[in-house]
Amino acid sequence: MHFRPISQYLVKRNLSKSVLKHQSRTAGIIIIGDEILKGEVTDTNSTYLVKQLYQLGVRVRKISVVSDDIKQISEEVRSFSDNYTYVITSGGIGPTHDDVTFEAIGYAFREPLIAHPILVDICSKYYGTKDLDSPGMKLAHIPKGAKLMFGEAKTSYPNISVKNVYIFPGIPQLLRKLFEQIGHKIFTSHEKFYTKAIYFNVTEKLIVDVLNILVKKFPTVIFGSYPELENSQYKVKITMECTNEEKLQIAYNTMINMMPSEYIVNA
Repeated sequence: MHFRPISQYLVKRNLSKSVLKHQSRTAGIIIIGDEILKGEVTDTNSTYLVKQLYQLGVRVRKISVVSDDIKQISEEVRSFSDNYTYVITSGGIGPTHDDVTFEAIGYAFREPLIAHPILVDICSKYYGTKDLDSPGMKLAHIPKGAKLMFGEAKTSYPNISVKNVYIFPGIPQLLRKLFEQIGHKIFTSHEKFYTKAIYFNVTEKLIVDVLNILVKKFPTVIFGSYPELENSQYKVKITMECTNEEKLQIAYNTMINMMPSEYIVNA
């Protein structure tokens, strides 16, 4: 069960940089691949990305998993691009028939695919061919308005972005390596999330009344309630989050003071 204030941040692509500076930064993650939807592969990329973005002060608002279908991908990309500051896609870039992410994103923004000379050079060396129609050269054909951002090595395949959409590989090791190198340069935020937690040895039923009072009393603090059924140390974990460390501390102290001390584990 989650308790959080009602708030929405709609960030349009045409907002000026001066406006964005004062907006909370949000993100949407699109995981692409039939193998995820069929349960053949477990998605670990979204979990990794959420944690990394949170540390950078960017709140993920939605995670979507779509099949290797150009129309589905393009529709999701357009929707996410309109509603979140940053969009991250994972998967669907490679030499095989089901790698259609570039084509789908090009379709989403009405941009044709072109053979980018830098990517042609990288792909020709990796796949040992200069034939632009060869399977390996699919990775060299990107939307016309796309930008390249390299990690530490200029010879490695870069991150490709179109508008506010950043295209990452689906292979977890490659995604993590690239994100570690460039993530902090792309996904910037003026905010920082501060968090605290309190553990209770009683069920939610006994603390919900106080919790509801605190939710109303501290509208800028996000509260989360997480029951545990098989934990010998506690039965409920209450989390608190705020972008203001002082307000968070006040909310934390208030909860400690309002709850019976015998309910609290190691307060």
